[in-house]
Amino acid sequence: MSYRWLKLSLALSSALILALPVVASAQTSRVEGMAIQGDYIKDYTGIFTYVNDVASVGNLVYGELGNYAGANTPLDRSVGMVLGNLFDGRGGVWSLHLREFTPALGQGDVTSSPSPDDTGVLGADPNFNTVEAFDLMWAKKFGTTSFGLRLNRSHGRLEDEPLGGPVTSFEYDYTQGLATNPNFARNVLGFGAGVGFELNPNSTAEVSVMYQKRTYEIDAPPAPTISDDGPTTFQVAARMMWQWQPNVMLVPVIKYHSIDLSETDGTPAGTFDNKLTGWQAGIAGNWSLGTNDLFVLGMTFAQNKIDQEEDLFGAGFAVGKITETYTPQLFAALETHVNPWLTLRFGANKGAWHKVEFKGEDPGAEETVTLSDSPFNMSLGAGVKIGTLQLDGVLNQAIAQNGLYFISGSSNTPLASKVTATYSF
Repeated sequence: MSYRWLKLSLALSSALILALPVVASAQTSRVEGMAIQGDYIKDYTGIFTYVNDVASVGNLVYGELGNYAGANTPLDRSVGMVLGNLFDGRGGVWSLHLREFTPALGQGDVTSSPSPDDTGVLGADPNFNTVEAFDLMWAKKFGTTSFGLRLNRSHGRLEDEPLGGPVTSFEYDYTQGLATNPNFARNVLGFGAGVGFELNPNSTAEVSVMYQKRTYEIDAPPAPTISDDGPTTFQVAARMMWQWQPNVMLVPVIKYHSIDLSETDGTPAGTFDNKLTGWQAGIAGNWSLGTNDLFVLGMTFAQNKIDQEEDLFGAGFAVGKITETYTPQLFAALETHVNPWLTLRFGANKGAWHKVEFKGEDPGAEETVTLSDSPFNMSLGAGVKIGTLQLDGVLNQAIAQNGLYFISGSSNTPLASKVTATYSF
């Protein structure tokens, strides 16, 4: 009965999408449905990197309705808001985010990556955390300049103190760390700042810095205490939006991030220096087509690297480097208003010259393995507006071939793997 009801609900939802009005809105689902990084387009999710943008996105409340996870509750859900009318705006614009998972570095959710990533590891943020306490942002405009600040914290602690026995404590996201590597489930205390300014009437520039202190400690006597041996994680990003032609905006972007994954048990033999870093430099053109459509074409040169002294990601060697290089990655996307009620979008990226090098430096077992390929990724998306609520989804990849279930009879569950809702006011 429940399965039949699910199919009926999908059919009714699909018919609703075809009937209700839509306007393009900026959401993580919109960006993912175009298979591009949010840095290269105007999008409210840019506030998670360029904090000063909080002052210019307007008043809104959003809900990340989650990623499809089978029959269970969708994962990676959140509710957030940007409020510019508090105290009549005299105190600046405030933004608060309540999440199920701590997001990736500079991103709006945990599944997005701070850098291009076709390996699923090197460009991603490995920290997975379910104990975010708060994420608070503030920004204010001063003439043609905007300034923003951010404070976020995630913290988990488990302490077991039996009568007459040693105290066992875990200071990190123990709900994840007990089942996985606790090095990837650290507590987080983050600070961010961003500034945006007008270069001339046709161009603006934004610069942001984000610092996070990521720590963990496992104290379970008689075993030695294991903890981080370097808590520093940071990201530096800059971009410019240049209205080159009346219908063309150019967006150059430069980013660098560093994530320290070192750990120690207090002894030289149990101390490992590990670090994940990444940089990119790219440019995209945003073409305004027709009345309100958008075409994006761009490229980015990027490199992600892991320097390790223990096998963190199953590379098959302890000491060595893993380097992923794009020279460059190309990307393109189209967002079009099919009618005043419906927005459809699709996009793809292609690692035109993509190389991953595994360089093992274990004593007596040095080896270098290089993989060169051209990975291709594509996404589909759609948007619908119900009253004043904007819904955007990342569509099932087979929807164009299968169609809707009540038409083709072919199961196409889920209709959307991810859905985001936004209410602007």
